[in-house]
Amino acid sequence: MQIRTGQLAVLLLIFLAMNGPAVAQDIDAKIKRLEDLEARIDAKIKKLEEMEAKLDVRLQRASAPAPGVQRAIADGTDGMLAAGAASVAGAAVAAHAGHEGDSIHQVIFRGGYTHLSRPAQSAIFTGAKNDTDGWNVGAVIGVKLIRDPFFNNPIFGEVSLDFSRITGNTQFALGKSGNQSLFRVSVAPKYRIEDFGRIQPWITPIGLSFLVNSPPSDSAAYLTVGGTTGAGIEYLLHRNLSVGLGVNYNFYDKTSNRINTNHLSVTPYVGVNF
Repeated sequence: MQIRTGQLAVLLLIFLAMNGPAVAQDIDAKIKRLEDLEARIDAKIKKLEEMEAKLDVRLQRASAPAPGVQRAIADGTDGMLAAGAASVAGAAVAAHAGHEGDSIHQVIFRGGYTHLSRPAQSAIFTGAKNDTDGWNVGAVIGVKLIRDPFFNNPIFGEVSLDFSRITGNTQFALGKSGNQSLFRVSVAPKYRIEDFGRIQPWITPIGLSFLVNSPPSDSAAYLTVGGTTGAGIEYLLHRNLSVGLGVNYNFYDKTSNRINTNHLSVTPYVGVNF
């Protein structure tokens, strides 16, 4: 059976009349959902724009020089002074903080003044012409052992060799005269303070010292054992070159050699750092 065109139109009109409101409502709901989605997208875009603006402000602040630096740049003289101060501060920080690149060993060449605490009295030395003053020369080999955990200053282990000659003539019992000589070998720690840049004080709290004394004493002993202590200051001319001044006091047991050999040494020195 054939359905005519008019009948189809009538059926379509009847369907729309029955279902038209539901279809229209569904279309309105979809349009509303699309509008809500568009609003959320607009809100996200706005937040991204605000974040971008904040990031631009932070970048500008980070790249802009500080007000003090801007004023220094504006004035040529102030700029040079500021740059010089910054260089000095940077050098001081680098001298203390850049320890990994520092020299770790040191060889010292020294010489100066020696003073006995009192004349060496024995049957070999007649007291009238004994002297207490003289000169010394020596060398020191130092190796950096550790850095202290509190102030990060280095602790060295040092081995020193020193020769002292008492300059005044000493009259011997047999009628001959000569000079008293002291040869010292010491092993000691040295604590060096590096908080003042190129100026570096140091201290040797206590160390072990071996002394050979010539001529020998009444007991014919010429070797004795004692201790050494000292302090000084050093100036760093260059990473590999230092100059300084040290004072050491050396004391010994009188049981074996039976004469006084305690003495003070004042020694300017040159240090090679490597």
